[in-house]
Amino acid sequence: MPVLEVQSLTKSYAERPILRGVSFSLNQGERVALLGPSGSGKTTVLNCVGGVDHPDSGTVTIASHVLGSLSADDLAHLRRRHIGTVFQFYHLLPTLSAAENIELPLQLLRVPTHERETRVRQLLERVGIAHRAVALPGQLSGGEMQRVAIARAVVHRPSLILADEPTGSLDTATGAQVLDLLAEIVQETLAALLLVTHSPDAVKHCQRVLRMQDGQIVEGA
Repeated sequence: MPVLEVQSLTKSYAERPILRGVSFSLNQGERVALLGPSGSGKTTVLNCVGGVDHPDSGTVTIASHVLGSLSADDLAHLRRRHIGTVFQFYHLLPTLSAAENIELPLQLLRVPTHERETRVRQLLERVGIAHRAVALPGQLSGGEMQRVAIARAVVHRPSLILADEPTGSLDTATGAQVLDLLAEIVQETLAALLLVTHSPDAVKHCQRVLRMQDGQIVEGA
C-alpha cells in the first residue's frame, strides 16, 4: 500500500480551474519533488494532501485513510499523527523555545512526558542544535530555525512529510546543509517525502520528479 495516493483531484477557485485530474502516489521512504511554474497548482496539491483544503472531486488517501471521508476531529488526528510539514518561513511559535517547538506535536498526541523529553533531546542532537535548545526562534539563524522545523516535522514519526520550499529563505550553503539533513532523516525514518521546490539542488535529493503545468502532472506520475 502506498503511504500517499492521490486520485483524479480537481479544484477550482472562482470558477477558474486550478487542478485538472491530478493523480500520483508515494511509497514508504520515497522522496519525490513536485515542480512547476508559479500558478501550476503545486501549492493547491500540497494543501489538499495536507488536509487544509478540500478538492472539488477526487480522493487523497494517507496511510489507508481517505481524507474526504473523515470527520473534522478524525482529520485533525490523522494530520497530527501521520503528517509532518516543513515550511519555507519555518512557522515556529515565537514564544516557545527550540525544544518546546519540537515537543509540541507530541503534546498534541498526549505522548507521556518522559518519552517526549527523550525524543526531543535525541532530535536536537540529531539536527545539530542541542546547544540551542532553550533559545527562542528570534534568537536563531535561518538555518537553525529550519533545523528546528525539520525536527518538529519528524518528532511524532509521521508516515508522510510535506516540505514547501524548505530552502527558499536560506542562502545556498545553508540550504544545502538543510537539504542533506532532511534527506538523511527521511531515509532513516522511512517516511515518504513530497517536496515542493524550484531548487535544482533540492531535486537532486529526490528519487523521482513530478512536473506540473496548468493544473496537470505532465511528467513523472
